[in-house]
Amino acid sequence: MAKRSREKLSISQMQALEAVATTGSFTKAAKTLGIAQPSVSNHIQAIENRFKTRFFTKSGYTALPTPALERLLPRIRAVLALLDDLEADMTRRSVLGAGELRIGYSTYQLAIPAISRFMTMYPEIRIEARAAASHDLVEHLNDGALDIAFITAREAPQGYACKTITHTHIVLVVPKTHALATQKQISWRQLERLPLIQREASSGTRRIFEAAARLQQVTPNTILALGSWGSIASLIRAGNGFGVAMAAEISPSDPFVGIPIEDPNLKLGHYAVCQQDMIKVAAIDAFLASVTHA
Repeated sequence: MAKRSREKLSISQMQALEAVATTGSFTKAAKTLGIAQPSVSNHIQAIENRFKTRFFTKSGYTALPTPALERLLPRIRAVLALLDDLEADMTRRSVLGAGELRIGYSTYQLAIPAISRFMTMYPEIRIEARAAASHDLVEHLNDGALDIAFITAREAPQGYACKTITHTHIVLVVPKTHALATQKQISWRQLERLPLIQREASSGTRRIFEAAARLQQVTPNTILALGSWGSIASLIRAGNGFGVAMAAEISPSDPFVGIPIEDPNLKLGHYAVCQQDMIKVAAIDAFLASVTHA
């Protein structure tokens, strides 16, 4: 019987795989890792020779990960993140105190209180937060650009570690001074005639809203699509149209109200999610543990 190879996959090899996959270039990966480009090539070649598998394909000057590598990347990134965690612990610093989290959110009214609470609990953690639509946040989560994402979806996303923030409904946003503000509900036929200001096409709220509209054979009259709730709110206040939003986005102090739409398909959830393999990273686990259900 042939002896099993004692050679193990090294940290340097995993770093090379992850860096090339992230940057799309052997040269850029070398700069990221602070090593010579031939060293990166040697690491990749050694792994491919050992496992007799191609991990990258070339497209012009770009190196693209093959499906074989894409399946492994979440675990590779989790191992590298855990290594950083271990090094922090071994140098007698707080495991959390030396960390950093990259957080993406689609709805600041729900995400910012959770981020603020975590910063109070762990003031030494460095936080980088950015806003984007839910669909885009999931892509950033999958390619390793984010550690945690706050997303809107009809159901909790499968295949991720997930914490529920709240369940809410999609509503029509109307100024308090408008005649419609007194209605308890609004029908699709009434709504179809109204000028709507919505989020961009990749927004979770908009996707669910328009899917429900198609089921009702209704074509919403969307006159403008914007990337932020603040911009939408400003135009609603100015009388330029009506908004489509989650009821949880509206606070009692706002100069408008949310009118429920007569449709049970407009219920959705807001979730904090991360890659399943990343839940073992201390800072990520602590953040999800700090998130409370509204």
